[in-house]
Amino acid sequence: MSEERHKIIPKKNLITGRWYVGRGRNGNVGIWIKDYFLTIGFKYGDFVLKQETHYDDNQTGCFQPYKLVDEGIVEPFGTVGWSSHYGKALIFNEKTRKKRKLPFQAMRKHDLDVQDLKAIAARMKVQEKSA
Repeated sequence: MSEERHKIIPKKNLITGRWYVGRGRNGNVGIWIKDYFLTIGFKYGDFVLKQETHYDDNQTGCFQPYKLVDEGIVEPFGTVGWSSHYGKALIFNEKTRKKRKLPFQAMRKHDLDVQDLKAIAARMKVQEKSA
């Protein structure tokens, strides 16, 4: 297997609502919520959501995204409701995806949108970088 090297993805190239692998103060996977990342941290014996800025904005206490998480696409059982969400196989390779002519489903109608994620974060009292 060949080695892949990735550079920090600039803020302007991030996709809202998608997950990224990177390096952060609290975790190494975060979801981009338009202005910041949500990561999962650990404080006083509990898991908590943490808000981290992009490295472009603040080079300390921030998140550095290096790679978009390929959530794959489903080769679905069916075409309606949950049968279109769950399936026989999950495809992760972009070349395979194009060859098989399967649609890319980044955000499906039943997925959370940015407002939902912000509301969840507010309810869970997202802890700012001060912790």
